[in-house]
Amino acid sequence: CVFAARTITALRVNGCKLGPCNDLNLSNLQKLCLGKLRVNEQMIENLIRACPLLEDFRLIYATGLKVFKVSNLPKLKRIDLHTCSELGEVNLQAPNLETFWYVVVKYRSYKIDLSTCNALKSLTLEDATLKDESFQNHLSCFPALEKLVLSKCNFLKNITISSYKLKTLILRECKQLEEADIISPNLRSFEYKGEKMPFISLNPSSLKEAKLYFKPSGQGEPRLSNEDNHTPWFARLQGFLDMFDYSRGLKLVVRSDKNIVIYERPKGNFLPQVYDLKLDVVKSSVNLEDLLDYILRTWRPLTLSSLSTSRSRLPKLVCKKLITREKDPSCCTYNASGNKCWRHLLDNVETENLVNGKSKSEWIAWLRSSKSKFKINCFRLSCKHVSQGLKGRLMFD
Repeated sequence: CVFAARTITALRVNGCKLGPCNDLNLSNLQKLCLGKLRVNEQMIENLIRACPLLEDFRLIYATGLKVFKVSNLPKLKRIDLHTCSELGEVNLQAPNLETFWYVVVKYRSYKIDLSTCNALKSLTLEDATLKDESFQNHLSCFPALEKLVLSKCNFLKNITISSYKLKTLILRECKQLEEADIISPNLRSFEYKGEKMPFISLNPSSLKEAKLYFKPSGQGEPRLSNEDNHTPWFARLQGFLDMFDYSRGLKLVVRSDKNIVIYERPKGNFLPQVYDLKLDVVKSSVNLEDLLDYILRTWRPLTLSSLSTSRSRLPKLVCKKLITREKDPSCCTYNASGNKCWRHLLDNVETENLVNGKSKSEWIAWLRSSKSKFKINCFRLSCKHVSQGLKGRLMFD
């Protein structure tokens, strides 16, 4: 029996039927992952008793379990609980636990006690129903916390995140969140996705990278807007972006739909007033060539624009990538025909003067109307197969 194999150090059990788990001997097991199983409290207790050296325990899509309790595992460093449909109570007595990732069944109420997990460094909560006071009480128990992820925690409204050691903070789609007072002087990475801008107290000058994705509810297609009711919101966002320390070589990438702008010198530059806005402050260690490859590979833009100084190598680099590319690149020789990179999909690159061009695109009109002191280059890309790739031409001022 695999559950009596004393030499096993890692075990994954998925989609099978477990017995009562009475005669277990996994004295050297360090990692255990149980997925798509029906278990109960006694089974979990027997497993824990049989694995004194367990360091990593993951329970994924389990049914039958209503209470999850852990104690007497001094080496336990990580617990993942993902979408366990009947789970209503979590009690962890794990003073050396460093990572806890809890994905709750949507809108299911639960009780959770992590008060003894004082060594916790990484906490991820998704679809959790905890409210402001409960969140604050738990957060105060984690003085060593370095990473906090709150995803779709729709009962949070006004919270304070004060942590001296916190380095990474991610707030995703917490729809009721009105204000997040963030006091974390050593924060290095910040990600936000939502409809509002609840983090206006955050000073981003110490950040090395950030992702800000805005998509207000109730809006249709992304479109440019100069309406007065949007001006204060964009002014606050512009002010927030201007507080980054760009002297360290940070770059800004702005996206809306399939339109992308790279700001090589972001401070003081204009932003497109669009409903669907995604901004990436890219860390200085990412060079321009790698950034371009990532953009073309991952986002497949219709237009790719750059704002750069007269001495910048960015325009020449883009021309080298797009215009002087090989006709039949050999980079994907061993890949299947349906798994080629962007170089094989790109069909044509045309040039058009931004000032006198005939394009009626709102995005191009916005670029033309800009008052930037930097040189603007715009690349519109076209591909061989529209369903798989890119579409375009190159524009410049």
